[in-house]
Amino acid sequence: MSAPTGNGRPDRVALVSQWFPPEPAPFAEGIGDSLRRRGFDVDVLTGVPNYPKGVVYDGYSARRRTVEVRNGSRIVRTPLHPSHDRSALGRAANYLSWAASSTLLGGSVLRSADVALVYSSPVTATTAAMTARRRWGTPYVTMVLDLWPDSVFATGFLTDGVTRRLAEASLGWFTHRSYRWADHVTVPAPGLRDTLIARGVPAEKVSVVYNWADEKIMQPTEPEAGLRARLGLRDDDFVLLYAGNHGPAQRLDTVVDAMARLHDLPDVHLVLVGDGVEKAALIARAAQARPGHVHFLDPIPPDRLAARMAAADLHLVSLSNDPLFHITVPSKVQTILACGQPVLVCAPGDAARVVRDAGAGFDAPPEDPAGLAEVVRRARQTPRSRLRAMGRAGRQHYLTHLSQATNVQVLSDLLTDAARRARSRRDKESR
Repeated sequence: MSAPTGNGRPDRVALVSQWFPPEPAPFAEGIGDSLRRRGFDVDVLTGVPNYPKGVVYDGYSARRRTVEVRNGSRIVRTPLHPSHDRSALGRAANYLSWAASSTLLGGSVLRSADVALVYSSPVTATTAAMTARRRWGTPYVTMVLDLWPDSVFATGFLTDGVTRRLAEASLGWFTHRSYRWADHVTVPAPGLRDTLIARGVPAEKVSVVYNWADEKIMQPTEPEAGLRARLGLRDDDFVLLYAGNHGPAQRLDTVVDAMARLHDLPDVHLVLVGDGVEKAALIARAAQARPGHVHFLDPIPPDRLAARMAAADLHLVSLSNDPLFHITVPSKVQTILACGQPVLVCAPGDAARVVRDAGAGFDAPPEDPAGLAEVVRRARQTPRSRLRAMGRAGRQHYLTHLSQATNVQVLSDLLTDAARRARSRRDKESR
C-alpha cells in the first residue's frame, strides 16, 4: 500500500503517457491498474487515440480535449496531430503537438497530483510534467523505455545532413534536461542504466524497473493441439520457435542460414510465427537454404501464443548486433520466461545476460550463422527433461526479478518517496 499524504489520503499519481487504451498500450494501462491496487489514486493524461495506424479512433476527435473514466481512473485526452508513418515530419508533428497540448490542457491532472509518473516514450511526453514541476512543484518519475535521441535515428529517420545534426543536438539537450529535473529515472535494463550514468545522470537517481509480461495470458499451459501434425512434424522432432516481428532488426536471415548448416539433422525444424517487412525475403531464402524445415505461420492473437509456444522445444530471441540492442531486453524474453519455456538468445548484451542469470537456456553470438548452428546442435542433444527444467528455472527467475508484482513495488516506493520529498520541501518553504 502507498504511504498516506499529510492529509491522511492516498498519494495521487498523474500517469502521463502519449498512448493509452483503446490503443494497444497494455503496459501503460497495467501500470495504472497496479498502482491503484497498491492504494494510489491514479489519473491519466494521454493523447487522442490514433496509434498504430495514425488514424483517430471512432468516437474521438483529434482537435478537442475530452475527459472519460476507465477502470476507476479519470482520463484526460488532449489533441494531437495523428500520424504514425515513415514521414519524419509527420512523426515530429505527432510528438510535438501532443507535448504542447498536454502542457497547455493537462494542468488539471498534474496540478492536483502528489507525483507524476511519465511513460517516457517518446521523450517529448515528459514536457507537461517538466512544466508542472516548474509551475507547481509537482515531482515526477520518468520511465525511460528506450534511449533518446539514439533510438530515433536508429530507425532511419533523418540519417544525415544539417537537419539531423540540429535534431540530434536539440533532442539531446531536452532529454538530458528531462532526466535532470526528474526526481528519479527508471530504465528497463541494467545496460541502459550504465549508459545514463555514463552520460551524467547520478547513479543514485537511476533504478532498473523491468517491463513485465501480460501475466493474465502469458503463463505455463498445455500445448496447442495438432500444431505439429499440421506442419507434418513428428512428436520427437526438435522444434525451435520464433514468434514476433520479421524485420531487419531481428536478423532472422541469420537463423535461416544457421538452419542451412544443419542438413545432417533432419529432425530439427524452425517455426517462424508472425509478419513483417522481411517475411517474403525470408520465405525465399528458406526455400533455398532448408526446404521443408523452415515453417512460416501467420500472426495469432496474444491469448493463443502461450499454447503455441508450449508445442515447441526451444524459443528464439534474435536481434542484430546494434549498440542499442546491447542495452535492451526485448519483451519476448519476459514472455518466454513467464510461460516457463527454455530460451535460445541470439542477441547481444542484456538479453543474453538475463537468460544466463536465470539458467533458462542458451545464448549464441548475434549475426553468426555458424555459431548459432552449433548452439542449436547442443540444444538438440540436451534431454527434454533438462530443457523443461531450464524453463522452470526461467519462470522462477521471472517471478522473482521480472514480474509485475516485483517491479511495481519498486515503482511504488519511488513514487511515494518522491511525493514525500516534495511535501517536505513545500513545508520548509511555507515556514
